[in-house]
Amino acid sequence: MTELESRLADLEARFAFLDDALAETDRILAEQGTLLMALQEALKDLRHAVQNRPEESGPEPPPPHY
Repeated sequence: MTELESRLADLEARFAFLDDALAETDRILAEQGTLLMALQEALKDLRHAVQNRPEESGPEPPPPHY
């Protein structure tokens, strides 16, 4: 194998590795996007629940044993 062929084989191997790494990064990024959307929806629901909870009418009465 000539030096040029050896260098080309090395570049092809590096390209294949980078291509796999990019595909894995894209997959993880898509998963994180889905998770982020779910977390945003949960936060929206939580904010809605907190804003719409009944108002407290003052301090709690003491427990019966007092």
